[in-house]
Amino acid sequence: MALILPKNDLTVSRERLDRIMSRRRLSFNPYTVSDRKLLRLADSTKWGNPYDIVQLTTMTFTRLNPSPHGYYEYDRIYVRIGSEEKETFMSVYDFVHPLRSYADLSRMRSMIGRRIIRNEKDFISLQGKKVFVSHGIHGYNTRGQDRLAYRFHKLTGNIGRDARTIREAMITAKLEMLQLMLDRPWSPDLLQCSRGFFDYESRVRAAMELIRHFPDHPIPPDTEQD
Repeated sequence: MALILPKNDLTVSRERLDRIMSRRRLSFNPYTVSDRKLLRLADSTKWGNPYDIVQLTTMTFTRLNPSPHGYYEYDRIYVRIGSEEKETFMSVYDFVHPLRSYADLSRMRSMIGRRIIRNEKDFISLQGKKVFVSHGIHGYNTRGQDRLAYRFHKLTGNIGRDARTIREAMITAKLEMLQLMLDRPWSPDLLQCSRGFFDYESRVRAAMELIRHFPDHPIPPDTEQD
């Protein structure tokens, strides 16, 4: 698949900037709520819409489906998103093979914390585990299908530790995706325009500076209501 060229439609790009920057998940400061409230929020939040460049949800890996063709031991892993009871599935093929970025054709893989998922052993270890999903980066697989390179963060069941993991992951995700908007605004899931096509940089950099100071906010203590 060839690199997707920018549309350079000023109306479209400005609208995309407004929609992306106004999304609650991007502006939400996880340091303004208590540990228990943050965990409950992550557990009850569904997957975002196409303008959500970051996420605020959990994913539980429930079971693996044996592969019928024999190339891999399993062909899909089933998950529940947030508090939903309904299962959906993710392709093992897309975990094992790297994706290509729409923005610059670079290779991408899903990650658990700082560890790249490279083979069956890596995703098999996720079975029965709950993770926080901070964001996903759009790309396509070797079959040309649109997919995400996920950023997973293991949760342990310890309230304080998990809340800290979520807060740190959220800040990292917000800054990473906003920086990606500065570096690759032409990406189809971002502004779809050439770099410097209009003044989006000042707004993005102002948001990044605000986010860097999110941890300065004192974390409220847990209460009985939480």
